[in-house]
Amino acid sequence: MKTSKHPKNLTEDEAAAIVKAFDDAPDDGYVVVEGDALAELRAAAAERQDAVDRINSAAMRARSEGASWGVIGAQLGMTRQGARQRFERLTST
Repeated sequence: MKTSKHPKNLTEDEAAAIVKAFDDAPDDGYVVVEGDALAELRAAAAERQDAVDRINSAAMRARSEGASWGVIGAQLGMTRQGARQRFERLTST
């Protein structure tokens, strides 16, 4: 169903037709599964966030102790400019 009306201007029948169109939509192909692989995926994602937090904290600390953006970047395998762009917002607060 295609309409150019703003949703608040729809009639009851038009709104019901839109709801029905979505209710009758075919399965989107997603299957909810549980298991070791998904548990491992969640654990890895949590560990990744912990690592990002540690890197951010260490970069802020290094900067506050006088390390240049070039030195910080070299430790992380990135350019001086890349390090500045990534971490400057954290050190300016």
